[in-house]
This record gives sequence, structure tokens and C-alpha cells, in this order.
Amino acid sequence: MRIIITILLLLVFTDAVAYLDPGTGSLLLQVILGGIAAVGVAIKLYWHKLRAALGIAKKEETKDESN
Repeated sequence: MRIIITILLLLVFTDAVAYLDPGTGSLLLQVILGGIAAVGVAIKLYWHKLRAALGIAKKEETKDESN
């Protein structure tokens, strides 16, 4: 019954009166780029912990002290 009502409501309304100003696109771009930057910073901050958790940490090199 809900599906029939939903379909009927969608058929009744044909036009959507909406306006997106030019600033909307730049705002959306800023949100996407900000999210990418935030993920990058989070990965950089926790890089060593992430590598240790995945078991791919580098073996520490021993320094040669016999100068």
C-alpha cells in the first residue's frame, strides 16, 4: 500500500523548482578536498601505528659502532 501511495505522489509532482547558485559548486568542491586532506593528515599522524597494526613495520637497522 505504501508503495502505491509513493508512486502516486511521485507522479503528481512533475516540476521541481530549485535553484543552485554558482557558489554551491565551489562549496561542494571545498568539502570534498577538505575531506581528502583530513584523511591524508590522519594517515600521516598514525602511520607508524597503522604499519605496526598491519604487521609491515620496518626492521630497525643496527648501527655499526666499530669506527
